[in-house]
Amino acid sequence: MEIEKARERARVAAVNAAIKIVANMGRDITLGLGTGSTSAMFIQALSKTAGTDAVKAVVPTSYQSEEAAAEAGFRIAYLREVRRPDLYVDSFDQCDSQGNLIKGGGGAVTREKLLMTLSRRVILIGEEQKLVDRLRLPVPVEVVPFALHGLLTIISEMGWHPIIRPASGKAGPVVTDNGNLMLDVDVGVIENPSEIEVRLRLIPGVVEVGVCPRRGYQVIIGMSDGTTKSI
Repeated sequence: MEIEKARERARVAAVNAAIKIVANMGRDITLGLGTGSTSAMFIQALSKTAGTDAVKAVVPTSYQSEEAAAEAGFRIAYLREVRRPDLYVDSFDQCDSQGNLIKGGGGAVTREKLLMTLSRRVILIGEEQKLVDRLRLPVPVEVVPFALHGLLTIISEMGWHPIIRPASGKAGPVVTDNGNLMLDVDVGVIENPSEIEVRLRLIPGVVEVGVCPRRGYQVIIGMSDGTTKSI
């Protein structure tokens, strides 16, 4: 129980730090929103703290984040209208000491990495329990359905261990909002995130991968004592 409370304090601290950044950016910003429980917590807290007037529109990365933003009272927009969001806020699954990340546990890695690239500023938040010396979680990989079993063969022959991500609440695999499937690829301890990203992305049939080498974004880590630190 105490571990869960500490983790929740850390998550709240990271969320509050992101809200403060939004509040300091002025009015009428456009906001890209990631997918997952922390992103949903952030957008709900933002509506209560800074108010919906602080954000002109939210660009969601999934049906889940769209519903969370709409329920919190924000106007939804898409990339046809908002070409470059002012700020993108999201969480992550794991972060190393250099700020390299693994993302994609929520199955929205392609849309998330696209908005990370398009947005003028990127803030990624998470609790200290996700901070490690080197990345080691299996890498989420979004793949074209036709390529699924071919990719299982290719990736296995590269010496890695892919599994098809099973769905929760339905029979069969996870299907992304893009109509694709998800693999989780165990590549062991990741010494060179950029190399792993490139090697996986170059395989035909791979849409996007959840390794995120540090590229100018800010990582905010919530600590169990309620403080935060930036990487």
